[in-house]
Amino acid sequence: MFWFIPLVAFFAALLTFFSGFGLGTLLLAALIWYYPPEIAIGITAIVHLLSSIVKSSFNRDINWSIAFYFGISSIFFAVLGSILLTELSNYPTYVYDLTETTFTRPVSLLSFLIGIIMLVFSFIEVLLKGKSLRLPLWVGGAMSGFMGGLSGHQGALRSVFLMKEVKEVNQFVSTGALIGLATDLVRNAVYLNTIQWEEIDLTLLLLTAMAAILGVLVGTMALSKVNIRAIQVLVSFGMALLGTAMMLGFI
Repeated sequence: MFWFIPLVAFFAALLTFFSGFGLGTLLLAALIWYYPPEIAIGITAIVHLLSSIVKSSFNRDINWSIAFYFGISSIFFAVLGSILLTELSNYPTYVYDLTETTFTRPVSLLSFLIGIIMLVFSFIEVLLKGKSLRLPLWVGGAMSGFMGGLSGHQGALRSVFLMKEVKEVNQFVSTGALIGLATDLVRNAVYLNTIQWEEIDLTLLLLTAMAAILGVLVGTMALSKVNIRAIQVLVSFGMALLGTAMMLGFI
């Protein structure tokens, strides 16, 4: 695990620059093999926060009007999603049990909901990426913020809205990074009071955060040189697989 998780964090942080999402998605996918969903989401949130700080520091070409209207609702609904996550983690209700082999386990309500969210996001990214959504910015902020607080997946839906409004790549990255940072701050404030720290390998957490930050630095240097469409499809496919696996009890 010591080499695998940081490696995922590095490449996921790198991909985030070219797709507007990816770090939370792929890192959660890796961590959830080793931790319960609520712990994996908490670790992902901490790493995502640290990388967002670095990303925002190096990318400051921000569209402040969009950041304000999108970000305020995103922050508020991220708190609601985070609170719902902590409540669900306190009541490990099982939806169904397909256990017939040693490779599956009962599916909890939280795993079931996160699995559905991942499937929905995978379809959103494939079907709507680059298309215009006729919804106000604050609605997009509310949707992405709530999903970010509940499952850690805020970047994908945020990108769908921001790509309609921001056409310049550096401004797209900078604006999204600032909104992501603000959302990370509020959801981490909720998570930190509920994470069971004794279950977390702090050395692994540190190495993973350092790897993600390194990915951010490399991504900053390579920002304008990569075609993002293939990466978006690949991440969407991975999310669909992970969501299906969670709903079947494989993870």
